[in-house]
Amino acid sequence: MKKYLLSIALLTFIVASCVKDRNVTTPPPPPVNTKNDTLMYYWNFNTDSISALLPTFGVTTNAAVSYLGASSDTVQPGATLNAIGADTMLNASSAALRLRNPANGPFVIVVPTTGYKNIVIKYAEDHTTKGATTNVVTYTVNGGYSWKNTAISNYASYTVDSVSTYNGFQLISFDFSSDDSVNNNANFQIMISFTGPAAANTSGNDRFDNITVYGQRQ
Repeated sequence: MKKYLLSIALLTFIVASCVKDRNVTTPPPPPVNTKNDTLMYYWNFNTDSISALLPTFGVTTNAAVSYLGASSDTVQPGATLNAIGADTMLNASSAALRLRNPANGPFVIVVPTTGYKNIVIKYAEDHTTKGATTNVVTYTVNGGYSWKNTAISNYASYTVDSVSTYNGFQLISFDFSSDDSVNNNANFQIMISFTGPAAANTSGNDRFDNITVYGQRQ
């Protein structure tokens, strides 16, 4: 846990510097969006691997993603699933974020929800044949001092399709609206941990693309 807290603190420093089988085992339900939903953050990962850690669009300058496993970079092609605007069509710059094995650390998404409620996160995900197949999702409302799955307990563990088997991404979504402590919270973060034997492989990777975070203005 100390490692994760230190890494998240380092991630905050980096952000500040830059601103200067096909079926899911337990599929997350599709979020119920209304006309009042606002796009809060969006990552398309179409830039270099360092810049890609910062959102393509954000309502604050404090959001970022970080991978605490072996290493990460961007890889082509990306996905059109859950894409926005011009990203719905693959082009020369389309890319995804590649999280390389061994997946001995989590993927952390820092998304302050200040001024917003009823938070929903969606993303496209896939993995290679040697990539980690099982994900466990938790979240924090206190900047990483403790983690829980209260709002998503029935869907917090799921398996991911394989790139080579299905040649495509699948949509994963989580709705945090049942947990009021997520609302209007500058310290909200999501942690995706990788489990199962494949997570320890020295080759293989998991891929994320088109991360969106929606909320409703308070």
